[in-house]
Amino acid sequence: MRAYSYSLLALVASLPAAAWASPWTLPKGDLVLDTSFTYQMATREFFETGGPRNFPLRGKYDSATVRLGARYGINDQLEIEASFPVTLVSYRSDSVIILPRDPTSTQSEIDYYQENVIDLARTAGGLGDIELAARYQWIPPPFVLATELRIKTPTGYDAPAGTFGNQPKTKADLLANVGTLVRPANVRDDVTLGDGQLDLSAAVLIGYSITDRLFARADAGYRLRLGGAGDQFFGAIRAGYLFGDSFLVFASTAIAATVGSSDVIGVSVAAEDPDLPASEYIGLNNLHLREVRLEKDYLTIDAGALLKVTPEVEIKAAYTRILWGRNTALTDGVTVGVTVRADLLAEDEADVTVN
Repeated sequence: MRAYSYSLLALVASLPAAAWASPWTLPKGDLVLDTSFTYQMATREFFETGGPRNFPLRGKYDSATVRLGARYGINDQLEIEASFPVTLVSYRSDSVIILPRDPTSTQSEIDYYQENVIDLARTAGGLGDIELAARYQWIPPPFVLATELRIKTPTGYDAPAGTFGNQPKTKADLLANVGTLVRPANVRDDVTLGDGQLDLSAAVLIGYSITDRLFARADAGYRLRLGGAGDQFFGAIRAGYLFGDSFLVFASTAIAATVGSSDVIGVSVAAEDPDLPASEYIGLNNLHLREVRLEKDYLTIDAGALLKVTPEVEIKAAYTRILWGRNTALTDGVTVGVTVRADLLAEDEADVTVN
């Protein structure tokens, strides 16, 4: 019988489950507390079809998230998890005047332009989507099989909408009411902390300790997205290698694909030529109208490392990039974090012994 490294399995089990959904569940009584900081940025996006294109008006997206997570082993096969993100999201771009002043207007030019400058820059912050999960390991190492149930719920933040809100729902309605809708006070856009809807997902997770230093794993599942969003199939493949007893490197790729269609959440005003400067926008000449739906696809890669500082404390760092997508930004992200692990049953036993 092959001897599998406890160090490898312990480090793999302590990887952040929200990102890794590990089939290696925690032992009974083990508690893992995870704190991480993630920074993401993007200057390009994917529409419904085609490759990435620049945000119009020199736009740039940034987000910073502090995530607090906890996992606990109910027994050696069953663990539960909770995750709470606090996020600050911002989008910055040049201002633009879309509707030119009517030459016959009696309003002064400076007053008109002050009242009609469209500023798409927005910032939002607060508690994002809370996630709760449970995993049950059906087959123990070296070949591991587990199942997971997960719920993601919004926390009352403003849901995404079209550039000028969730009305109108069609491009024709927007064009018919340009004069009243295309106003600075109506700008909403999709700078938000999440999709603003409830997700329920189920997944099968498998893993294998190929040697006492090398592991590989894969998962596949289905995400039921309520609130008018399109459901998703999702999956991932991951691998890692342990150097010594305390340094683990890992890499993965993940994909999600929308099934069916979703409700329209508004009309997004994009640009036919995203590189056209604001000074060259003349009326509706460069506007590209899109009926936006909550249908998001993506293909990502990530790579990182985890260092075991003490038997109870690990630090981690990872880089993530969206390679391809639909209705999503092309983001690059960096995550750093600290994980603390405690055996609560051992502490209880120690208290009993002392007493």
